[in-house]
Amino acid sequence: VIEADKILDDILKRAGYKGDNMGERLKQITSTQIANIEAIWQAHKVRNNIVHDPDFRLTRADAENAVKIYQRALEDLMAL
Repeated sequence: VIEADKILDDILKRAGYKGDNMGERLKQITSTQIANIEAIWQAHKVRNNIVHDPDFRLTRADAENAVKIYQRALEDLMAL
């Protein structure tokens, strides 16, 4: 999940989206640019919980779902 988030963030930077962090870049994206932007927000929140909440427990199903969300976004951006 963390690596998928990093890959998407790198693609967004290369595509010219500005901001100090992924959240700032995501705010600039509409559903016409990336169809599953709302789902990406949810996956990014999972990533943030993994990184910042020591009590957060990631299930396999949640991890797989988040990775699929990132995969779809990368496909929409023609990065995969």
